[in-house]
Amino acid sequence: MCAVFATAQSNRFDERLLSKFPKEELNKMQTENPIAYTYWNFYVGNAFQIMDLPNEKTNTREIKGIVKIADVNAINIFDLHYTPLAKDYQYYQIEGTDKLLVILSEEQIKENFLKLTKK
Repeated sequence: MCAVFATAQSNRFDERLLSKFPKEELNKMQTENPIAYTYWNFYVGNAFQIMDLPNEKTNTREIKGIVKIADVNAINIFDLHYTPLAKDYQYYQIEGTDKLLVILSEEQIKENFLKLTKK
């Protein structure tokens, strides 16, 4: 827990958060609501996963569509405008690749965050 809050106190945030929050709001959140601040820093890098497209999923209804991502190493979940569902994962094939963008469920994101804060 201390390590998580140490990050919140460092005055550094993931630049991708600027797609959702103005810098002033992030600075205010850091001091007034450090748990939310820490959560959003976690969320921006952990609300999704990239995985190989399994052969059995190539023609499935589970894949919601195709997403164009210029650099899979620099994904900004906020710029993609995908919102996690409460309990379901969402799958999108990454255009021109054999990769999937997996948007985790809210439930899974929160569970992962809680695991991190308990360390």
